[in-house]
Amino acid sequence: MQIALPFAEAIAVVVAKEPLPPMVRDVRCEGSTIHADIDLRAIPDPSTALRLAAAAAGTVAVTVRFADFSAGVVTLVVTAHARALPAHKLVPFLVGPINAALRDRGLPPGLVEVQRGESEPWVVIAVQDAISAKVDGVTVTELALRDAVIHVEATVGALHVR
Repeated sequence: MQIALPFAEAIAVVVAKEPLPPMVRDVRCEGSTIHADIDLRAIPDPSTALRLAAAAAGTVAVTVRFADFSAGVVTLVVTAHARALPAHKLVPFLVGPINAALRDRGLPPGLVEVQRGESEPWVVIAVQDAISAKVDGVTVTELALRDAVIHVEATVGALHVR
């Protein structure tokens, strides 16, 4: 199976059931890069460290570049700027709220993690684990983001929806 889904249409599918989290003020895609404006002050139940960072940073401009897909895992390179200053150190604070939102949608914990990259952090997402939590019989073999289009190749066997 091959799917080519424009980024804007993917967002429309995501928000069809419920809106994006309140911290996401804007999200768009250009080429293989996703841009988002994240208001840290809107993160529910922030830690003290995050609350202090949010008060200082306000809205953070996040740039996510698709780096790799291998063995069911996508790696993204993330840069972040708040008030024109680098804010990459804030990225790990977002992992908890992201995983909590995924868990609230019935997905297993730990699908998203942050790793130290060469200069920017890497966000690693266990795509196959997320799919397998919802349906058996689908294996993603390729995943790419090109020209603001998400390209997916997968093998489909006997399906069983969970």
